[in-house]
Amino acid sequence: MLINQHSRPLTCRLIEALIDLAWGGFYACTSADKPEVSIIRLLDFNLDAYHAALFDESFEEIPHATDVETLSPFVGHVPVDARGLLNNEAIVLICRKPLTRSCLEGYMYYLEEFEVPEDEREELMNSLIDFSKDDPLKLRLYLSNGVLQIEERD
Repeated sequence: MLINQHSRPLTCRLIEALIDLAWGGFYACTSADKPEVSIIRLLDFNLDAYHAALFDESFEEIPHATDVETLSPFVGHVPVDARGLLNNEAIVLICRKPLTRSCLEGYMYYLEEFEVPEDEREELMNSLIDFSKDDPLKLRLYLSNGVLQIEERD
């Protein structure tokens, strides 16, 4: 069991995760605790946190792109400790779709609450929209002494 920066216990199931990281990507997340597949959409990612939209729908198996691209999130933005990606039994990129200003609206409200200046929010929004047009990054995530490590993989 790990203690994250907010002093909450964090139990990681995986020793490492291989992920194709795509801003705007729709991901199927599986857990040993529940039989269904849940869906998230990645809005942003850094060493400390990932920001995602959450969907209420769940599936019996990893869905196809056509099954998820038209879903509407029930939570438009949630920040999650980046080490939480290791809590999944698997996290699979289903498809990616470029982010839009409306997709990032909840994230921008969140940043506004933390008094991030408008010009910085605007710059971040434009960067995320641009990142979402790029090919996914092939990453390996793992913990070293409780600290998330990120490496590019071939």
